[in-house]
Amino acid sequence: MPVISVIIPAYNVETYLGKCLESAVSQSFRDIEIIVVNDGSTDSTLEIAARYSELDSRIRLFSKPNGGPSDARNFGIEKSQGEYLCFLDGDDCLYRDSLEILLDGVRSTGCRLSVGSFSRKSEMSISHGGGHRWHIAGKTQAIEEMLYQKSIVPAPWGKLYDRHIFDNMRFRKGITYEDLDIIYRLIDEVDNVAVTDAQVYFYRPNDMSLTTVFSPKRFDVLDVTRRIESYMAVHHPSLLPAARDRRLSANFNMLGLIAVHDIDGKYAAVADSCWALIKEYRKASLTNPDVRFKNKLGILVSYAGRSIFELISRFIYR
Repeated sequence: MPVISVIIPAYNVETYLGKCLESAVSQSFRDIEIIVVNDGSTDSTLEIAARYSELDSRIRLFSKPNGGPSDARNFGIEKSQGEYLCFLDGDDCLYRDSLEILLDGVRSTGCRLSVGSFSRKSEMSISHGGGHRWHIAGKTQAIEEMLYQKSIVPAPWGKLYDRHIFDNMRFRKGITYEDLDIIYRLIDEVDNVAVTDAQVYFYRPNDMSLTTVFSPKRFDVLDVTRRIESYMAVHHPSLLPAARDRRLSANFNMLGLIAVHDIDGKYAAVADSCWALIKEYRKASLTNPDVRFKNKLGILVSYAGRSIFELISRFIYR
């Protein structure tokens, strides 16, 4: 049985999948399986994955009709056999010692979840020379850092999970921001999280992803952050300020995007709802010392009035 299952959802990533798979098969920690889930690709993704699977028996290739990243990851979880799970998107890369570092995090600290840092700048493998350090965060602290958008990124990648964390957990299907929707619940399944600032993941910004191109699907984040606030009210009341700030940030982002892209006023009701929440939540975040400067700057601009905020948004979000 492999120690680590690397789950790769792959949809129309022919340009980058080769580099992604090279980074996986070249890991310094070798006792792994690499599960590639071809999610109904219409380009040469399947052919590229098949070619690599013939070269390395650790690659297990599956194909299914397109169902989105949540469905592909859930499929990969079901097929996985490893003691630990790691997620890698088909257009991103791991560094050569990424899995070794993340595994050290769970084994040396006794935590069931380890979290590393990431880079947007270089896909080239870097060596840490064993110089990485771990600090242990309780789950409440870890969720708080994620909500305040600090050291823990609300994404499944860049982390190593004890597979049993997913025993009663799956990605929600059919939504955008499925990462933000699940990560706080995954953290809540453990007692502590091992965190390092060592880079273990290369994240490649995708100009065509649903979270960078304007689409009504992006409004899903409003429901996701509303659910986060409701969850914290029940399970972690002390984190309500953090949850409300994250919800405030989402409403700022959507109002700004609507100001730029909604020329004919089709989404006026959504914009009105965002503005109402901003006015209700902004004072608490402005006086909260844990809220990042970027959010406070947006709050200060909002006090100049909605028309001024929307005017400035046209320069920021265009």
